[in-house]
Amino acid sequence: MKKLFLTLFASLLTFSLSTELKGQNINFETNYSAEELHAAPVKLIPYPQEVVWGPEMVNFLSFKVTSENTLNKNITSELERICSEYGIENSKHSKVTIKFISDEEVPLEGYELNVEKNKITIKTSSDAGAFYALQTLRQLISNDIGISRIQLCNIKDQPAFPIRGYMVDVGRNFQSIELLKTQLDVMASYKLNTFHWHLTDRPAWRIESKAYPELTGAENHRPTRDPGAFYTYEEIRALIIYAKDKHIQVIPEIDMPGHSDSFVTATGHKMESPEGMKILEKVLNEFFDEVPKELCPVIHIGSDEVRIKNPEVFITKMVAICEANEREVIIWNPGLPANDYVIRQTWKPDHIEEKTYKEIDSWNNYINNGDPFVHISKLFFKPIGKGSTNKVQGGILCMWHDVNLDKEDDFIRFNPLYPSMLTYAWKTWTHDVKTASKEYLTKIPLSGTSEHDYFQAFEKYLMQHKEKYFANKPFQYVEQSQNQWKLMKFADSLAIEMTMNSIREKFDQKDRYKLANGNTIYIKDRFKLGGYYPDAQPGETCFALSYIYAEEEKEIPVWVGFETPFRANRVYGGMPDQGAWDAHGGDVWINGENLPAPEWKNPGWKPSKTSGWGNADDQEITWKDEELYWTREPVMVPLKKGWNEILIKVPGTNAYQNWMFTFAPLEENIVVNPFKAINGK
Repeated sequence: MKKLFLTLFASLLTFSLSTELKGQNINFETNYSAEELHAAPVKLIPYPQEVVWGPEMVNFLSFKVTSENTLNKNITSELERICSEYGIENSKHSKVTIKFISDEEVPLEGYELNVEKNKITIKTSSDAGAFYALQTLRQLISNDIGISRIQLCNIKDQPAFPIRGYMVDVGRNFQSIELLKTQLDVMASYKLNTFHWHLTDRPAWRIESKAYPELTGAENHRPTRDPGAFYTYEEIRALIIYAKDKHIQVIPEIDMPGHSDSFVTATGHKMESPEGMKILEKVLNEFFDEVPKELCPVIHIGSDEVRIKNPEVFITKMVAICEANEREVIIWNPGLPANDYVIRQTWKPDHIEEKTYKEIDSWNNYINNGDPFVHISKLFFKPIGKGSTNKVQGGILCMWHDVNLDKEDDFIRFNPLYPSMLTYAWKTWTHDVKTASKEYLTKIPLSGTSEHDYFQAFEKYLMQHKEKYFANKPFQYVEQSQNQWKLMKFADSLAIEMTMNSIREKFDQKDRYKLANGNTIYIKDRFKLGGYYPDAQPGETCFALSYIYAEEEKEIPVWVGFETPFRANRVYGGMPDQGAWDAHGGDVWINGENLPAPEWKNPGWKPSKTSGWGNADDQEITWKDEELYWTREPVMVPLKKGWNEILIKVPGTNAYQNWMFTFAPLEENIVVNPFKAINGK
């Protein structure tokens, strides 16, 4: 084994074996138990409020439909989709019946689904309930043995929140109608019912305007951001109708008065000016004439991240225009000071106004603003509306892809869209995690805790859905809860040289290390939400140690990374030099041998800024596959037969750094364990 000498820092800061997080079990409250989730024969997402499982799965080759009333086309379309997907025949000669029953006692979006050997009964009070029952029915079917079968069960279900949403920003990067429909299809399959369509922003105005056609003129859009691309009113109406058929309400957003560079370029006026407000009045009235309230009962008018001299005058006038057209209004919170009838969508942890208004939670759920592994745990454990005294209506998951894109669907590759959608669908339907530690904004629960067992059960659901429904789509997640590390942090008072054996000796001392679970480990996160060493300072270095067992000598694919760039903002350490793993000096050793870094196409590239918001020119540089560990080729890690040592060095160099590392084996049944234990043995 090649002997390595590493430059470390002499004096050790405080080390301690990590025990259970404060209040972990006392303050952890859920609707279900980990045992119940593990035992479920079918991994339903979202999980029903009540379910009694039958003893078996039975063949499900055909069915005939009976109903007290004529079924709406969206219900028959869903039945046709199920038939096509599983090769099931809808035949009047079938002995198996699907019976739809209307019952006003069932909650509006709720349903009761009873699956017996030769009869399936769906009881609802609305088309939405019937639609959601069919989404559950679809998941109950399997053809893994070459024949369609269905699990016997009795389910009573309803959503915890009326708003269960997803937002996408097309003002910065345009998306075709077909791409939007693809996302709506996934939303519908998982009972998400609100599509927040952010249609205007600094780079471009994406809504047809008959009164002011210059708003959509390519010359008035940022030249790098699909200039001239916009949606006609016909396309907008058609997409809303498409969504309504899937029981999804579209909420268009016309952002004002901030985020309006293209508006100012096109009209020559700021939105808050007298001339700008007159233009907006015409624009809004035209939009409402073209898109009637039956299609669009709710409108979002932004109002965040802007300082103007007349905030009350502006927002009062814009809200009045919307309300005169019988539209309910949403604004961002914090945002301009509107009346209490205006719904707030919260995007910061501090609730600027604690009143009696309706509120939608979008704080800290931005898909583009985190690491895929930590993001899923954060979404799962963060209670919807936690800390608010307002009337929380649910949540909207946000995709803000600020950086320029080469291809319109690249944002799906660059961000954990589908894992996030499924997790958020679970959260907003079940509201199962009532309370949990804030530690989980940046950490995976430790092995041996109830939180860990619960999250590990949920991971099995994600993995089954990944395999069954997302086999050919980007799905940036693999199981991580079982993987564990020992961590140590060294101060920088005096540099000394230590051998590998010296490092191992430190890790053998139980009072000197912390334990951490997961594929991505935050030493300290950029936004100061936590991490394992939240008080760590630039110039200090962390080490992580663990082991992988192999039955035979082989290579396994692994995602390896250090600082994960957040895709909203091109501020991070940049690309490593050729031959290096990390721009901050991080490194990886397997069995004492340095793991070769990829051959970089852009070695040494650095963004213009090291903190704050990204430089405007940098924001126009599209992400390259090699910058993100999940879009570049996995590293093939050589393993010998038996236990294999993994040592990772993670230096901190600046206060804005996302101080972290990722080591995620992609082969199934590979466990990372610092005690050389498999399944606790």
